[in-house]
Amino acid sequence: MKKTIKRSGQSKRLWRGVFNYRSGLETEYARAYSSEQAKVFMMRRMAIKHDVSYQTVFGMFNGSKPNYIIEEENKDG
Repeated sequence: MKKTIKRSGQSKRLWRGVFNYRSGLETEYARAYSSEQAKVFMMRRMAIKHDVSYQTVFGMFNGSKPNYIIEEENKDG
C-alpha cells in the first residue's frame, strides 16, 4: 500500500504533458503538487512504456529544446 503524504493542506492537482517523442506527440497525465513533479512522473511512465531507461527520457526532455509542455488541467473540464 502506498502512503499519501498531504502537504499542509495542499492537494495534488491534475497536470497534462504533451511530449514530442520519437514516435510523435504523446500526451500523459499525472496528479502532482507541481509541474516539475508531474514531469518526473510522466517521464518515468514513458520510459517504462517504451522500454528504455529513465535517463534516456530525461535526457530528451532536459529543457535544452522546446519539445514538451506541462500544463495544469482546467478544473472546469
